[in-house]
Amino acid sequence: MIFDVALAVQIFVLLNPLSSFPFLMAAYQQKMDMKMVAIKAVLTAFMIAFVMAMVGPELFSLFGITLDSFRIAGRIVLLILGLNMVKPKEEEHKKISTVDSLTTIIATPMLTGPGTISFITVKSYELGKQAVLAGMVGAFAIVAVVFFIFSLLVSKVDPKIVNILSRIMGLFLMAVSVEMLANGIKGMLIALA
Repeated sequence: MIFDVALAVQIFVLLNPLSSFPFLMAAYQQKMDMKMVAIKAVLTAFMIAFVMAMVGPELFSLFGITLDSFRIAGRIVLLILGLNMVKPKEEEHKKISTVDSLTTIIATPMLTGPGTISFITVKSYELGKQAVLAGMVGAFAIVAVVFFIFSLLVSKVDPKIVNILSRIMGLFLMAVSVEMLANGIKGMLIALA
């Protein structure tokens, strides 16, 4: 098995660790152990993604879902996620006060939300579980490093910069989702012909 750098980068973009920075900042401001929150969140998110990579393709068979229909639905979710990243919602991170609450929110839906789960499931079906697991390990390792660096620099980071970077990642996510949505529609049209 060859490590697919492009797949790892796509998973990393979906994980979008920058979207979790406001929650990590909330942990810092509330004097929580920010590194512990980050570690627990990354491990929890990885376990969710791992389970979906392992059983996701089998769920297609169980529920009679075609790859193309799941691909289309998942890409619509990704497109919405990308739009939300470009135009973020109100600051919901300020009302969360416990380590477990922050860990859960960072793990899912921030890191492994519907977009990440659908992407991993589709790619497991298309490329095989080993390739996706290798990409996940690479992507989650980078997320862990990003969180670690952020924890060291948190007192110096301007929240506006985090917002700008998150919006840029949202644009990349929208581009990936449109490309894959087109592939799903094309595959479904070919199957109907």
